[in-house]
Amino acid sequence: MWRRELQGKGTQHFLVQVLLKQENAVTALAVNEESAVLYCGSSDGLVNFWEREKHLSHGGVLRGHKLAVLCLATAGNLVFSGSADKNICVWRREESGAHSCLAVLSGHTGPVKCVAVEEDHDRENKEDQRWIVYSGSLDQAVKVWRVSEHAPELRGFISPTPENGFTQS
Repeated sequence: MWRRELQGKGTQHFLVQVLLKQENAVTALAVNEESAVLYCGSSDGLVNFWEREKHLSHGGVLRGHKLAVLCLATAGNLVFSGSADKNICVWRREESGAHSCLAVLSGHTGPVKCVAVEEDHDRENKEDQRWIVYSGSLDQAVKVWRVSEHAPELRGFISPTPENGFTQS
């Protein structure tokens, strides 16, 4: 973490804190501004996160990928991690700060390199927060998923269906 200070006509940067010291490469970063959480994906398949209450403190590690995490995105209480293992993990952050894996979205035949999320305004039930997730892969495909924030926690790989709160377009 760096602090930037203006000094005369120039700018200086000062190292304030090292958040993560590891042998594995940092491969992705995402910030959830609502909950003030920083997520960091790495080449070992892990997602570390830090919570900003007074200072950034390490909140924990999300374990769900077998290969490098290549991209991250956040929306509402959800975190999406795309990986070289060809999957997207959907994580839900609880009020306590704990995370649970809602689902592992499979469907790409190559590493998932990018993930973007936007709110789904085209939903019937306004109480159910839904998101449209776009994923790009080295398989030369872009996939579109609809994900419900209130979907039941699902373990393992799923075939997306409207009944389980996950659909693929």
